[in-house]
Amino acid sequence: MFIFLPVNVPLWDMAFEELNIDIMAVFITPLLFLFGILLVFYPSKKDKFPTTPSNQINEEE
Repeated sequence: MFIFLPVNVPLWDMAFEELNIDIMAVFITPLLFLFGILLVFYPSKKDKFPTTPSNQINEEE
């Protein structure tokens, strides 16, 4: 997520210049920052649905 921080606009400007992409990082960095937040805070499907049985099932046996 640190790569997507708005402070890194000069870093993204240099990267876009090296890749020959004609876009200003000032406009794209907020979108990248929101994308980074989603990556950090949105759980994956693997984490959402546990694969181990719950304690409730074990207590019934």
